[in-house]
Amino acid sequence: MSLKASVLPREDQMKRPLQDQDHATQFQPEWPNLPAGRLRRFARYLYHRFIRLHGRPEEIAWGAAVGFFVAMSPTMGFQTCLAVPVAAFFKINKVAAAATVWLTNPVTAPFIYGFNYMIGAKLLGYPLNPVFFSSPSWETYWHASAEVLLCLIVGGALSGLVVSLGGYFVTLWMVTTAREKTRRIRQKKEQ
Repeated sequence: MSLKASVLPREDQMKRPLQDQDHATQFQPEWPNLPAGRLRRFARYLYHRFIRLHGRPEEIAWGAAVGFFVAMSPTMGFQTCLAVPVAAFFKINKVAAAATVWLTNPVTAPFIYGFNYMIGAKLLGYPLNPVFFSSPSWETYWHASAEVLLCLIVGGALSGLVVSLGGYFVTLWMVTTAREKTRRIRQKKEQ
């Protein structure tokens, strides 16, 4: 197909009356049709890659716990840079730590950080709606930023403890179960 043919409108659109043609006000985007099977296969692939990481199940689970804890901190963009050295320092699985920080990503961050802010504000006694929403100015932003950051840190630490504790046990169970299943299958093949 030549460039000229792709730029020019199709002949059938040129023959239709103007009122039948699509206008900017009638624009409806077409989302890619991703079959559920592909998404399931991709999720299964990621699961199998994760449970096949090298190391003892406890090391992988501790790495995941570190990653989950760092994921709850208000350090989006630097989370992997924080989780990997912490995992290296404690001699636990660095890949698991790097993978699980992606719990906080551009899609989930507003919900996670909003939740963390609410927890921190409740614990510290700050209002749930920050002052800078009522009177936006640079001075208000400057003074309220420390309050918001403190709420995010406190809320993130508390939710990070809960999520990392749960993530540790879930990851330990997943890896141990998968390895036990693999061991049983190998024993059956050898018999």
